[in-house]
Amino acid sequence: MIDDFHGSIRGNASFCVCWGFVAGNAAYYMRGQGNLETEEALMKLTKERFEDACEFIRKNARPLDQSMFRYHFEEGSKEDVLIELAQYQNLDGGFGNGIEPDIRLKASSPMATSVGLQYYLDANGDPDSDMVKGAIEYLVSTYDASDDYWPSTFADVNNEPHAPWWYVKKIESPQDESWANPSAELAGYLNSFSGYVPTDLLAQINQKAKKILENQSIIPGSLYNILCWNRVYKHFPESISAKIRNKLLATFMILASKLQEKMGEIRIFWIVSDEENLLLSHPKEVHRLLELEIGRQTDDGGWWPTWKWGQFEDIWAIAEKEWAGKMTYGCLRTLRNLNRKNNLIEKLE
Repeated sequence: MIDDFHGSIRGNASFCVCWGFVAGNAAYYMRGQGNLETEEALMKLTKERFEDACEFIRKNARPLDQSMFRYHFEEGSKEDVLIELAQYQNLDGGFGNGIEPDIRLKASSPMATSVGLQYYLDANGDPDSDMVKGAIEYLVSTYDASDDYWPSTFADVNNEPHAPWWYVKKIESPQDESWANPSAELAGYLNSFSGYVPTDLLAQINQKAKKILENQSIIPGSLYNILCWNRVYKHFPESISAKIRNKLLATFMILASKLQEKMGEIRIFWIVSDEENLLLSHPKEVHRLLELEIGRQTDDGGWWPTWKWGQFEDIWAIAEKEWAGKMTYGCLRTLRNLNRKNNLIEKLE
């Protein structure tokens, strides 16, 4: 049965949409979620509910996500974030140890390392630290130069608890339409910290990225491919960055009106995090999705994942709570970043 979920949920669009919504809607209502179709309930996050969310993070989030919350909301220190982030980095420079809550593998993986670098950049980490140097050197060492890609993870993920979509049956090079996740994102990070990357390898990786872009009129495949390009398009050299930007704009032009029905377990605050996001070229659609997200806040103040593992239930209970803390911080961050123009949080100073 588990073989049916071979690969990542991040690359399985039909599984995401169908299964994610079924499990998610049940989870919302079990936790006291209101009716998402009620228009008047979806206008803005009240000050009281904002405080509920802050308290949820303080009580339930991982120390890493608590430190991110303090850094961005309570004048916490970057150093505290990096201390917590270091707990997930291995001696080989890569990240693991459950930093991606659905992968409990202690050993490093390219996917987990992408998550580590997301945190590092979100905390404005320095470009010349040992932490980022180690992460980039790990990515250099795990790049499959013969087939021009990074595997998301390796077969050792099967030896520890994990979501079923992370099960590895066989490591195979991806088709072009699924290359972006995670290789586009990781390529962006190598360009950001290019001083740690052999020049010839970076040129090879960038050439692969250009080829992928030139062969596609829009960004194909699952929404996770869009997420990966969208996170890092500014990190590439201008000639490539402009191509990615144009592809994203073309993709959003087609996708925007259908985005709500395509989201599955993906949340709008994973796509849009600040006022410079390209999807904001379609403000009406984004605002509607943000209003819907406000309506998804549960009675305990948090935002919870809409998926279930269906296995390793004792570990899933831990992972689910970790996701809720991470997602609640992420949702508040997006709402706060977009609040100035959209008035999404009531009386937020």
